[in-house]
Amino acid sequence: MISLWQMTVIREIMKTGSISAAARQLGRTQPALSATVKELERSMNCQLFERQKGRLIPVPETFFLLDRANEILEQVDDLKQLLKSGGEATPTKINVSSMPLFGDHFLPAIIAKFSKKYPKANFQVAVQGSSEVISSLETQRFDVGLAERGKENDLIHCRGFEVDCICALPNGDPLLAKSVIEPADLAGRPCASFLPEHHIAKELKAAFNNAGVDFDPKFQMQNVAAQYEIIGSGAGFGVFSASSTWFQRRLWSSNNNIAFRRFAPKITYQFSIITPKRRPLSRAAMAFARALDGAVVQMLDEAQNHIDDAPIWR
Repeated sequence: MISLWQMTVIREIMKTGSISAAARQLGRTQPALSATVKELERSMNCQLFERQKGRLIPVPETFFLLDRANEILEQVDDLKQLLKSGGEATPTKINVSSMPLFGDHFLPAIIAKFSKKYPKANFQVAVQGSSEVISSLETQRFDVGLAERGKENDLIHCRGFEVDCICALPNGDPLLAKSVIEPADLAGRPCASFLPEHHIAKELKAAFNNAGVDFDPKFQMQNVAAQYEIIGSGAGFGVFSASSTWFQRRLWSSNNNIAFRRFAPKITYQFSIITPKRRPLSRAAMAFARALDGAVVQMLDEAQNHIDDAPIWR
C-alpha cells in the first residue's frame, strides 16, 4: 500500500528534479527521502527514477504513479480546504498561455463553457507567440498551453495534433473543378501567404521550388483573417492549415466567397496542448486540459466537413 507521504515525496522529486531539492522543500533530510523512495521501489518491485547528468529522470511507470498520486493528493487538499472554509469550496486559478489565433478566437468560448461547470475556477490567459508559450510552460508557471510545433521533453507534456494544409480559392475559380491543387496549377497567380519565417510559408516555397514553379507571394501577412479577406475578394489564393477553415466559417462567415481543395505535395501544420511535468496540476486545471482536448478534436472534426471524407488530421 502506498502512503500519502510516499506520494508527496514522489511528486516533489518529480517537480524539483532531485532528492536534495525535494528534501529542502519538504523540510526533511536527503537520506530520509532516499529511504522513502527505496522503500516504495521495493514495495512496487520496480525502479522509479534513472539518474542522468545529475538529475533524477522518472521512468514511464512513475508518470502513471504521479497521475494517481496527484488525483488523490488533490482530493486530500480539497478536503482540507473545505474543512477550513466551513464546507465552501475555495477558488482555483488556472493559468493558460496560448498562441494568438486560438487565444483570441477559440479559448474564450471554451473557458466560458467550462466556468459554468466549475464556477470556482478563475482564469488568467496570456496570448503569446508559440516559442513564448512553450518557454512559459517549461518554467512551470502556467497550467495549460496551446502552441505550434511543441515537442515533449523532460519539462512538458505535449498532446500533439497534425493537420493537413489545404488550398483556399475564391468561389467560381476554374481550379475548383480539381479535387487536388498542385504548384503547377498556381503558376503566375498572386498568393496570400504568411510571413517568410512561418513554417507553412517555408514549406510552401520549397514545394513550389521542387516543382520548378516560382514562388513570389504578392501578399505576405501574419494575420490569417487578412489573408482570407484577400482571397475572398478574388485577389489571390492561399494555403492554410485545414483547421483554419473552422475559424473562417465561424468568425469571418461574412466573407463566404471562399472554397477549399486539398493541396499536394502534403504540407502539415502541427500544434500541441501543453502541460507542465514538474508541477502538479490542480483538479480544475486537469479538467480544463481534458475539456480543451475535447474542444480541439470537435473543432477539427467540424473543419473536416469543409474538405472531403479523407482524414485531414491525426
